[in-house]
Amino acid sequence: MFYVAKLFQALGVADVGYALFAGIVRNASMAEEIVLTLIGVGVFSLGRLLERKAA
Repeated sequence: MFYVAKLFQALGVADVGYALFAGIVRNASMAEEIVLTLIGVGVFSLGRLLERKAA
């Protein structure tokens, strides 16, 4: 369970990084950036919750 939590955290960080990339390189709209960032934060938070339960 610990490694699944870490995987979720890594995916969350990667998604936030992709949101930054999309905003700079793809000239995505601000709404798209915010949605991608919130998804990344949500996935990361889910990983944090699972990590606490696994410990």
